[in-house]
Amino acid sequence: MHQKLQQQRRLLLKGIAASALTPQIVMGNTVTNPDVVIIGAGIAGLEAAKTLHNKGVSFLVVEANYRIGGRVHTNNKIFGVPFDTHAHWMRASPTNPLISHAGSNGFDVYRDNGGQQYFVGNRKATKAELTDLWNTDALFNKRIRGSALSDAPGSKDNAWTALGGDFFSRPWGYTIASEYGVWDMAQDSKDWSPKSWWNSLDADNWFCGAGYGSVVAHYGRGIPVSLGTAAREIDWRGDHVEVMTSAGKIRARAAILTVSVGVLAAERIQFIPALPVEKQEAIDDIDMAVMNYIGLLFSEDVFGFGSDTYVYQQQTDETGVGYLTNSNYSNLTYGYVGGSQAKALERESMETAIAYGLDGIKSMLGNDIEKRFVKGFATACGKIPLFDGAYSAVRPGRSAARAVLGRTLAEKLFFSGEATHRTQASTVNGGLDSGHDSANHAAAYIKANS
Repeated sequence: MHQKLQQQRRLLLKGIAASALTPQIVMGNTVTNPDVVIIGAGIAGLEAAKTLHNKGVSFLVVEANYRIGGRVHTNNKIFGVPFDTHAHWMRASPTNPLISHAGSNGFDVYRDNGGQQYFVGNRKATKAELTDLWNTDALFNKRIRGSALSDAPGSKDNAWTALGGDFFSRPWGYTIASEYGVWDMAQDSKDWSPKSWWNSLDADNWFCGAGYGSVVAHYGRGIPVSLGTAAREIDWRGDHVEVMTSAGKIRARAAILTVSVGVLAAERIQFIPALPVEKQEAIDDIDMAVMNYIGLLFSEDVFGFGSDTYVYQQQTDETGVGYLTNSNYSNLTYGYVGGSQAKALERESMETAIAYGLDGIKSMLGNDIEKRFVKGFATACGKIPLFDGAYSAVRPGRSAARAVLGRTLAEKLFFSGEATHRTQASTVNGGLDSGHDSANHAAAYIKANS
C-alpha cells in the first residue's frame, strides 16, 4: 500500500539459532578491571564496545548467550537459505550504519519496494475493494493522528479507543488495524499507544540477501566478548560498579546495561541498592511485545508475485497472519503474527503454529498448495529468557517511560538499548544509536574522573 507508513515501521523480530557467519569472538578479555563493563552483546552492546575502543577506554563485554547479535540473528541451517529469526527489515531513518557496512563488505542489500497484494477470501481484491481499503487506511491515519496530538488521558491513549467501534465495522477495518498493530507494533489495538507510535521516526526499509543477522555478526567480528557469561547482580554503590556474573566478579568504574526490558522486568539481574522507584515504574510501563515468524518454504513461488511481496487477506479480527512471500527469490515465505495471538501460539506445539501459517495461505490459494510445501519453522521469542519477547512497546498513556528508563544512575550506571530510544525504539537502529550514545557518555565520565 503505497500510501501507508506501515512498511516504513517494520521493526525487530524473533527466534534463536546458528549464525550465518562465524564471528571472531574472544571467550574472555584480558582486561580484568576495565574502565567499563558492557552487559549484553546485542547491537547496542557491540556499538558501545566499538565506540569505547575508538575513544581509548578499556572495556569488557559479557554475554549470557553463546553468540553475539542478540535479537538480530540469521539461521542458514533450518531451510538451507538465510532465515532471519529476529530482525529482518533494515530500517533507515534516515540512515542506518549497518546498511552502509553491509554494502561496503560485499553483502547484497536492496530496497524494500513495498509491493502488496490483497485477498478477499480466495480471490484478489477488486479495484472497488482496494479503493475502500485506501479510504480505510486514510481514516486510520486521521484518527490515530488526532489521538496522538490530543490531550487524551492515559486510559484513552490506545489505538482501539482512538479508532472507534465504527472503524472496526468497516470491511477493511481489522486488516488495516492489523497491518499497523499486530503485524507491526506486535500489539493488539487496545495495547499500543498512538502518542508513542506517532512520535517515532519515519523510515525506508532495506533487505539483505544473506540476512540482517549476518550483517550484525560481521559488524561485531573481532570484538572481545565473554560468551556464556550471564550477569546476575549489579552493585552500584560507591565509586565503582561490581558485576557478579556466572563466571565471577567484575569490578569496573562504570557499566552499560543493554539487556532487554523483558529481562529487567523479570528481575533476572538484581541491583544493590534496588533501582529507584521511578526506574522500576518505567520498566513496568514498557511491555515486551511478542512478534513471531512462521517460516514456510515452498518448492516454487506459489503466489507468483515475484520476490519480497506482502500478501494480506481481509481480516475479521486481529488473530490473522501477514505474509512476506518469496524472500530474495528463495521461495521462503515469512508469516508473521503478533500480540495476543502470537502469545497463544507459543503455548501450542511448533507443528500447530506451522499449520496455522500454512492454513492462511491455503485459504487464499487452495489446499493443493500443500503439495508444494517443503518445510516449516515457527519462532517463539516470548519463551526465550534471554529476551522475553521481540521488542519494546510503551503501554498506553506511558510515553514518558522511555526517557526515565534511559536515565543514568549515580553517573556511572548507564541504561541502553532500543527500549531507551525516544524516536527509534523497537528498532535495530534505535539499539545501535543508544549504544553509541551511552558509550560516549560513559567515556566522558571516565575521563572526567581520571
